[in-house]
Amino acid sequence: MNLNQLKYIVAIADELNISKAAQKLYVSQPSLSQCVQNIERELGTKIFDRSTTPLKITYAGEVYINWARKILNSTEEINRQIADISGLKNIKLVIGISPYRSTCILPPVIKEFKRLYPECHLVIEEHPTTVLHSMMDDGKIDILIDTPHINTIDYTSITLLKENILIDVPMNWNVNGNEVELSEFADKPFVMLSDEQLLGRISRDLCMKNGFEPKISLECHTVETAHAFVVQGLGATFVPELFVKYSDKKNSNYYKIKNCQPVREFCVVYDNRKYLPLAAKDFIKVLDDFLHS
Repeated sequence: MNLNQLKYIVAIADELNISKAAQKLYVSQPSLSQCVQNIERELGTKIFDRSTTPLKITYAGEVYINWARKILNSTEEINRQIADISGLKNIKLVIGISPYRSTCILPPVIKEFKRLYPECHLVIEEHPTTVLHSMMDDGKIDILIDTPHINTIDYTSITLLKENILIDVPMNWNVNGNEVELSEFADKPFVMLSDEQLLGRISRDLCMKNGFEPKISLECHTVETAHAFVVQGLGATFVPELFVKYSDKKNSNYYKIKNCQPVREFCVVYDNRKYLPLAAKDFIKVLDDFLHS
C-alpha cells in the first residue's frame, strides 16, 4: 500500500460514493474501484459495503480508515516541519471562515500574506460555524477564523477581538439616535438566520432577553442575504459589528443595542495536537495586525 491508495480510501469514506470520490480525486471510477478491491483482497476483508447507497463503512473499514487518516496526517505534519527547517514557503494552508467574514476581511489580509508567502497554496473553506467546527474536528482545516472551539483541551482559541451585535433596519423606519432599546421593535417584522447558526440563536436570545418573541417574517442562511432583505424594507435583522466595519453596506441603518455588551469573541482556532507551520503563525499575525490597524 502507498500514500495514494490511502488518500483514495479516505476520499471514498468522506464521500461514501465511489463516483463522487473519483471526481474529487481526478481519477477514473473503474481504477478507483480496482484500488479498493486490491486493498480488500490484501486485507482479507471488506472496507465498504457496496450493496447500499450511500456506501456503508464496515467495522474493519472504520479501523483501517482511522489508521489511514493518522498516516496521512503524520506525513503532512513531517513535511511541514521539514519545509520550515529548510526555509520553504510553498506549503498548503486550509483556512475555514464564514462567507460574510471571508468577503469582508480576507482580501486585504491575503494580499499582505501573499507578499510574504507568494508560493503558499491557500484554500478557503467558507461554511457556517457548525460545518467549520466539524471540518476542524475531522482535520480538514488548519486555521479556523470563527468563535472559540468548545474543546479547550485539544484546540487553542486566540481571541483577536470581541464584537457587538447590531440591529440593521430599513431606512424608512423612524428610529432616533445611535443606540436603541430592542423592545422598540417588538411589533416589527424580523429577518432571521436559522437557529442552526450561532448568529440566529444569539438573535433570538437577544429578543427574548428584552421581553418579546421576534415576529419572524423571513428566514435565511447568510448575513448578506438577510441584509439584502432589510434593504428592501422587509424587516430588521441582526448583524455582527465586523460585517458593518469591513464591508460597504448602504441603504439601511445600523444601531447599537442598549445594555448589550460584546456577545461574540472573534478568534483564530487551531489544533494544538498538530504542528502549526510558520506560515500559519505569520497568517495569524497578519490577520491580527489588520483587525487592529
